Amino acid sequence: MSNLIQPVKVSILLAARNEEANIERCLKSLDALQFPKENLEICIGDDDSSDKTAEIIQAYIKEKPQFKYYKISQQTDGLKGKANVLAQLAHVTTGDFLFFCDADIAVPTGWITNMLPFFMENTGIVVGLTRMKKSRFFADFLSLEWLFTLTVMRFFSLFNIGITGLGNNMAVSRKAYDSVGGYEGIGFSIVEDYALFMAIVKNKFDFVQTYIPEIIAISEPVKTFKELTIQRKRWMHGIMQSPLVLRICLIISALLIPVIAVIAIWDPERSLRMLIQNYMLITAIVLVPVILLKQKDLWKAVFLFWFYLIGISVLMLIIHMLPGKTTWKERTY
Repeated sequence: MSNLIQPVKVSILLAARNEEANIERCLKSLDALQFPKENLEICIGDDDSSDKTAEIIQAYIKEKPQFKYYKISQQTDGLKGKANVLAQLAHVTTGDFLFFCDADIAVPTGWITNMLPFFMENTGIVVGLTRMKKSRFFADFLSLEWLFTLTVMRFFSLFNIGITGLGNNMAVSRKAYDSVGGYEGIGFSIVEDYALFMAIVKNKFDFVQTYIPEIIAISEPVKTFKELTIQRKRWMHGIMQSPLVLRICLIISALLIPVIAVIAIWDPERSLRMLIQNYMLITAIVLVPVILLKQKDLWKAVFLFWFYLIGISVLMLIIHMLPGKTTWKERTY
């Protein structure tokens, strides 16, 4: 870890569009951050919301000078959606480090103080961890899916193989952000976190995939199957642009059962061994974050996670193959 001499100036960038159900929870978590307020600015970009998002934000941040509200109605050339909001916010920030989270996220109180030490001299980007808020049983599977994926990302990062960023829990140095020309230099992507991560890594900056419980952010889980399919169609844009290893993992998970069923016609014993071995491998991987990151409440879903992973992988592949554009935050891409 670095020997950064605090205090440094930190800017948090938060894009919000029609988040009246979630935004106050996020703001409360940002207000509770254990970091000197005189060295912190929280810049909120209201992406032309049509609900009560702006009203809730303005009421909450009143007499809180570290919070700054910006109504984003103009579009930067070549950008739209969240990337457009973040690009405009970056221009008004003054921090040495830019922290990113989403409006449906609650960050831990030590988020900044535990992320900053990972910045070494040439570190451009630090990726955090995310899980779902404790609620119904399905949310446990979503949490395990996030932690499973982040564990795989952590493994490859040890070999300096970058997979993606995490727009709801990520920090970049101002030097790295400016070196790629910001979001204007990168251009529009519906998966703006992946685009920024890859641009910074390709520009010869180091990255860190963190793996400590103190920086786990808590997200609101999707509430309906429709929301899930919309979310996964957007994610598939990022996955299909990601390194080959991630695409192969998804395709293998989606096609595992059909392939084993075909093998079973000629060799039932081998097909059964393959199923058992795959189940044990996936379960072992998902046990790692539950144990190392101390997420004890997820134990009850661990041994059923394999079935969920197979199902969600098939669903995502089908969603990607179906024709149609992606709708996100009431906008079509």
